[in-house]
Amino acid sequence: MDIRQIRLFCRIVERKSFSLAADEMRITQPAASQQVRSLERELEAVLLDRSRRTVVPTDAGQVLYRYGREILDLDERIHTEILDLGELVAGRVLVGASTGPGDNVLPAMLTRFKREYPGVSISLHVDDTHTVIERVLSREFEIGAVGAVTPRPELVAEPLARDEIVLVCAPGHPWAARPTVTLEELVAEPHLMQQQGAGVRSVVEEHLRRAGVRPERLNIVMEMGLMESAKQAAIAGGGVTFLSRWAIGPDLEHGTLSVVSVEGFRILRDFYTVRSRTRVLSRAAEALLAYFREQYAEAAPAGPSATIGHASRHATRGPRKGDRCSSS
Repeated sequence: MDIRQIRLFCRIVERKSFSLAADEMRITQPAASQQVRSLERELEAVLLDRSRRTVVPTDAGQVLYRYGREILDLDERIHTEILDLGELVAGRVLVGASTGPGDNVLPAMLTRFKREYPGVSISLHVDDTHTVIERVLSREFEIGAVGAVTPRPELVAEPLARDEIVLVCAPGHPWAARPTVTLEELVAEPHLMQQQGAGVRSVVEEHLRRAGVRPERLNIVMEMGLMESAKQAAIAGGGVTFLSRWAIGPDLEHGTLSVVSVEGFRILRDFYTVRSRTRVLSRAAEALLAYFREQYAEAAPAGPSATIGHASRHATRGPRKGDRCSSS
């Protein structure tokens, strides 16, 4: 048994698929199957139930997965702490983000951070909120940035930037000239909704419930994937939709979208960074988190956050360019 076999087995369990795990490990599916069969011969036990549509661990597989994750955590800790013995903050940070922060907030922030820490390489991947969180917890991403967080004991979340979610329509829509609309009018109007798992959709549905409106009552005429597709459908006159104000600055400036005010209904939220509670972050990732905290503090947002599931805003500042830092 070697650590590569353990890592592959854990990814198969987490992704519930030989093919997906093999793709991530950059090996063929037959090679992945052969590695698992080798583990089963060594341990003299069947580790995976292959009779279902998705692969699930047997009782023996659950034992191997539990201890395998501990082994992988220790391996990660060894490599991180040895790499962090150097004096300079350097290395590669894999960041996952939902479309709100990924398309509109992080590009400029990461560019400024890179100027301060030229030795740090950053790779940004954009997906929906649910997927980003799952990939953070499975240790594919060191840090995630999302627009909505559901409290989970294994997840640590901190505010990244303040956002407002606004209702928008095309300039030719009758509501573009209205000072306000009511919630009842909103419910009846043809609506463009982002897909399940999108942060904006989660936050909007939660605020509708707080306002006494069941989200199922909305007249949803199209589900449009993520932020950009919903925005383009609204510009084309397909209906009204909720979008992050961060995402529509140029559209408001050029008059391709109009913001609609809904009586007694305003949505403020924070974008959040998320990370695994049990993962030891590299010094480069700690430096990036510290930078995010500084940027949020300097923005000095007024009022409480509109979302849930975040850690204290008074987290300890991380390292500057040449500092050493704790991995805790």
